[in-house]
Amino acid sequence: MAEMPSTITGVTEHARALRRIVHLHGEVRAQMRRLMDLNETDYAALALLMRGPMGPTELARALHLSTASATAVVGRLVATGHAVREPHPEDRRRTVVRAVESSRERAMAEVQRMVGLVGEVLADTSEEDAAAVLRFLERTAGHMEAWRDDLAARADREKTAA
Repeated sequence: MAEMPSTITGVTEHARALRRIVHLHGEVRAQMRRLMDLNETDYAALALLMRGPMGPTELARALHLSTASATAVVGRLVATGHAVREPHPEDRRRTVVRAVESSRERAMAEVQRMVGLVGEVLADTSEEDAAAVLRFLERTAGHMEAWRDDLAARADREKTAA
């Protein structure tokens, strides 16, 4: 295992600002969970279900949970009125889980607020500066995706070696 450096070098104001946004995103997410009375896993499941119905096995895979754990998540979402179970449209022996429209609308209203806030910032930004910010964000996201994939591959290798 690699030794952790005692200090991090090369931290720029850009990195600090990006870290602040990431941290604030986590805080906003925590408050959204509180508002909707959901734990982290249930909120993550609901976010996936808002994109479209899924079977419990698909949900388990997407959340990196066991099927039993995903079934418990679905049970909690159904019990709290955030989701419903329905027969699979092609295979009546299976079920799919769908986010209820009221929960979807509630979450989307908050996402719309964030979109509006970004729009306000961009309204006061030149096209050239906005394009530079977009390039920075897209390149940073690409590097972070590669880092995530590398971490996942290393974790898989370590798990296999253990």
